[in-house]
Amino acid sequence: MILTNEHGAPEAFVRAIQNDPYTKDGADFSVTELIKPPQVRRLWNEHETEISVDVSDEMFKLLGKGVHNVLEQHGPDGSTTEQRFHADHNGVSVSGAVDLIEADGSITDYKVTSTFSVLRGLKVDWERQLNLYGWLLRQNGITATKLTIVALCRDWTKSKVGNKNYPSSMVVVMAVPLWREGRQDDYLDQRIRAHTQEATLPCTVEERWARGAYQVNGKGRPRSFDTMGEATTFINMQKSGNFKIVPGNAKYVRCEGWCEVSPWCPQWNGGK
Repeated sequence: MILTNEHGAPEAFVRAIQNDPYTKDGADFSVTELIKPPQVRRLWNEHETEISVDVSDEMFKLLGKGVHNVLEQHGPDGSTTEQRFHADHNGVSVSGAVDLIEADGSITDYKVTSTFSVLRGLKVDWERQLNLYGWLLRQNGITATKLTIVALCRDWTKSKVGNKNYPSSMVVVMAVPLWREGRQDDYLDQRIRAHTQEATLPCTVEERWARGAYQVNGKGRPRSFDTMGEATTFINMQKSGNFKIVPGNAKYVRCEGWCEVSPWCPQWNGGK
């Protein structure tokens, strides 16, 4: 990866990003890699030496690492912090570093994120990530009893408290559904197959962070929704009327500004 510094960040920031100690410790996949779109991961591996990333685009990651480094030193008594676990599935090795495991089997993951993300509710990827941690710990003889996301809203503003559902604190605790073991097993197997099969799967609408991907036609004016789930929920809440979900005029946020491999992506470049 080519690291640029177009906005003149101080040298300390550049070195901190250059010397990122992250490693998946020899595993074929990390948990976070398995959740990622297979197309993005493959394109990254193919073009790693050509990809250009600016220091300014890595600042949120740097902030997150700083918060994690502090919190891992202050876990509850009897807990385990920032420990990486390994397991194999059909000859494929998987690893994952869990932020906090308490003595009773409770798993906590810290997220430094935007208030907007928290207002949208629990992310599907967060639910998947923590349940893959549950699978990983189970392979190491530890039973997960509870899953929790602790979100630190980096742009939280006290003056906005009281407006609709705006969080009352910068720290928001979110409960995560704990899947049954069979569901964890099936999801892990499905993700490994998706990443290892010969044909590369294109990114889904949700993986492309589409805005306005679905439109609901029916009673009243057409309404736009980002996900099929949101569109379906809206229809189910209506007391009467005939509704139809059709493709919307989607804006692909990830492809347009947040995907480092978009210059080499046949799906993105073919659709423009």
